[in-house]
Amino acid sequence: MAQNPAPHARVAADAMARLVNDVRTGRAAWSHPHTITTAADDVVRVAEEMATALQQMAAALGQMGRQPRTDQAIGALHQAGQSVNTAVRHLRRARQTMH
Repeated sequence: MAQNPAPHARVAADAMARLVNDVRTGRAAWSHPHTITTAADDVVRVAEEMATALQQMAAALGQMGRQPRTDQAIGALHQAGQSVNTAVRHLRRARQTMH
């Protein structure tokens, strides 16, 4: 039987929240260009996987039975996935200019 993937999303969200909070509070700092480029690579990975997860969620909802509200949710998840893909392109472009 397949496991619930939601805990993985929670762990990823918690990790990103810690990153942002640590920088905001001064416990961490973007103090060297190398740390920024390395983090940019990792954020690209996070965004790529997030886009895929959103598409998987939309597909799963579609298989559970279509209702008007479900169709709206599927559409919104699909749009979110497309938006994240756009963000991935921007992140890659930013990363390429950091050489």
